[in-house]
Amino acid sequence: MDNHYDIAIIGMGCAGSHVVLQLLENAPHLKVAILDPYGSLTQEKTWSFWEKGPGKYDDLIIASWKKCRFHTGDEELSLTMNPYLYKSIENVKFSAFAKAQLQQNSKYHYIGSEVTHLEQTHNSKEVTVSYNNGSLTADLVLDSRPLEGIPSTGITLLQHFKGWFIETSEDYFDPKEFTKMDYQLVDPGTTSFVYILPFSKRKALVEYTYFAKNLVQDDVYDQYLDTYITDFLKISDYKITKVEKGIIPMTSHDFKPFKNKNVIKIGTAGGWVKASTGYSFKNSERLARQLVNNYLENRPLSYKMTNKKYEVFDETLLRVLHENEASGPEIFSKMYQRNSAQNIMAFLDEESSLLAELGIMKSLTSWPFVKNFFKSL
Repeated sequence: MDNHYDIAIIGMGCAGSHVVLQLLENAPHLKVAILDPYGSLTQEKTWSFWEKGPGKYDDLIIASWKKCRFHTGDEELSLTMNPYLYKSIENVKFSAFAKAQLQQNSKYHYIGSEVTHLEQTHNSKEVTVSYNNGSLTADLVLDSRPLEGIPSTGITLLQHFKGWFIETSEDYFDPKEFTKMDYQLVDPGTTSFVYILPFSKRKALVEYTYFAKNLVQDDVYDQYLDTYITDFLKISDYKITKVEKGIIPMTSHDFKPFKNKNVIKIGTAGGWVKASTGYSFKNSERLARQLVNNYLENRPLSYKMTNKKYEVFDETLLRVLHENEASGPEIFSKMYQRNSAQNIMAFLDEESSLLAELGIMKSLTSWPFVKNFFKSL
């Protein structure tokens, strides 16, 4: 029995760390194993999200912004987000914080080893988790390991990006306003844009992002980043201090995470990434909280883990972009031109009012949207 746990969590990325923190807060009495082969994350990433006012992880964030800039290509919009703040946090710092918290509870055991096999006999209610140096059993396994390959069902686009952290010799940036999307420099035939997080007047992350079916060669990002910094920001003297790259699946795939009630996929592998945006930090926090509450209240673990209304919108948008990859600049420009930033953020957080939802849908009404809306239904 010493090697048996109530819950085993595989991986301490975004989803795994959120689940650990929710369990520590609401169920410190449980016996929990956390298996992660890395000890700490080695691939540094910047996770960004928005929330109303102060948040529970404000001590960990590296920067926050009250204003948002959006450039349609023809028009520049400056949007006030109050009561929302846009925040950034480093993945390494967040996961390290979660690990430090769990190590203060003697019932939570961290195992720095890679899981090699999961097995559940037909009549058993326990799952055997085998790892490099041994094995354990658990009543419930929460598995964040990525799926192999792109999901075979649903509509899938890849949000892929490369960003340069740059330092300049003079003041160029406004640290009070970040750039959500800038469509002045688009790779022809694609939905591609520049995203900027200014940390000070002389330091910023400048990122080139695609919503696309296919990836591009590494030097394509470099070409567009250099052109944008030189020709649009008018910066000639800068140095690159760090590089960030990533690929995020944006998919309407039905993950069916609760098909096996004893092994649940979480995180990207469980569909915890917001399909229409690729954002995952706040989505993971919300879903981790719901999952833990379901477990503690003896409800079905699938209870309120999905929302069909927002799934239909996400799939509609993915279908439109999948049919015409170049349509993104027009779609997102209409959304930000015709709706308040507050309504858009609430909508993407799946907390919007009916009035706000009608306004957003009206702003996007077109034949491709109507056609794909009914396909998604």
